[in-house]
Amino acid sequence: MAGLHRAGDGENVRSSRLPGGHLLAAALDRQLMIWSDRGGASRHIGDRWAIRCADVLREAEGSNWPIPHDATYRLVSVMRLDDVPEVSKEANRHQLENPDFLLIGTEPGTDRPILQAADAKFAPDRIRPSQVSATVVSNLLDVGGAARQIVDETLAAHGLSNPRIVRGVFLSPDSEMSEYLLRRVTTGRRATVDRSEVVTIPPRPDRLFVGLPESRLIGPLARIDELPVTPRTNLISAIYYFRLSCACFYLWGEEHRPLLTNEPAADPEPGLVAAAVTMRAERATNAFELVEHWSLDVEPQVRARAAIAEVATLPIRIREVRAEIDKAGLGGDNKVLRIVRGDLESAFRAALHDEVGTVLADDPRSLSQILNDVATASRSLRADMLDVMRRKIETLGSDLPTAAGDS
Repeated sequence: MAGLHRAGDGENVRSSRLPGGHLLAAALDRQLMIWSDRGGASRHIGDRWAIRCADVLREAEGSNWPIPHDATYRLVSVMRLDDVPEVSKEANRHQLENPDFLLIGTEPGTDRPILQAADAKFAPDRIRPSQVSATVVSNLLDVGGAARQIVDETLAAHGLSNPRIVRGVFLSPDSEMSEYLLRRVTTGRRATVDRSEVVTIPPRPDRLFVGLPESRLIGPLARIDELPVTPRTNLISAIYYFRLSCACFYLWGEEHRPLLTNEPAADPEPGLVAAAVTMRAERATNAFELVEHWSLDVEPQVRARAAIAEVATLPIRIREVRAEIDKAGLGGDNKVLRIVRGDLESAFRAALHDEVGTVLADDPRSLSQILNDVATASRSLRADMLDVMRRKIETLGSDLPTAAGDS
């Protein structure tokens, strides 16, 4: 597994049904990235790749593992840090980077302990070499918090102590996509990544997104294009159609989400999104076109929602809030302004919803009528909001220590 493995031939297939003419261009299409990331695609991909890397690292325990520009060592134990909130909080507090994993092993022959960082990086062009450096690991341990406790307990469990901290590695998929993205950062005068720091592992695209609601659309979308590869075995294909699926979930939400509501947005029902895809597939020549046309169809709702948001605003200016806070003798504390403004916004949203109700995406009124109704209701709430503001400031003025500690 050491080093950078080369993916098999034929992964990046060409087709006129793909934006850019081939799978790699399609999976990295900028507009698709925007649509799909609004549906959580990059977050899901990163989370699932970290899980895949954790599985591979645990499977590698007991075998040899690489150190960049050094000998291999025997991997003994894997510590996952990215799912320990205390570690990231401590790193942020001390302005430190932190890797996803720490690995413990022993040198062949001497059994001297080794400590190495590893980071899951699905898109290797986004690698920051410092993130797995020996210095970063040392700094993280010097904090003496959760990371240090995890390392000390793991070392003790294996009868080890005082490890040598070595240069770390990044874990990326064994794919033509990784090769392409790596060339961006490992070649030329502006190269920032040493290829020896990248270990590629089998991606298992058939398991990558199992259990996610968006995974249900990968097959139906792929069948529209009828490429000579399948997302079950082709990673680039799996990423492309997963991104299209996330885009579909996002667009369905934009199409059906109320234009005005005080309730949190509900997750789209997978069956309803799938039904919409089936209906739209009858009019599309390829999967990308399906999403592209869908985005055009929901544009009126997107514009209407933005227009309504512009008139559904608190009918009190920030300078009025500041003036009232100053009058109460609380102007030296910026936290008071944040507290008052936050409470005002919350009270206004609730009151406005009481006045106009939920405005559904398919409201039969014209947009101009809706805007007029919402604007009129917003203005009518000014007196009530001024009362809310004054009561809140009065309360804060009588309990200033609590106000300063609240946020």
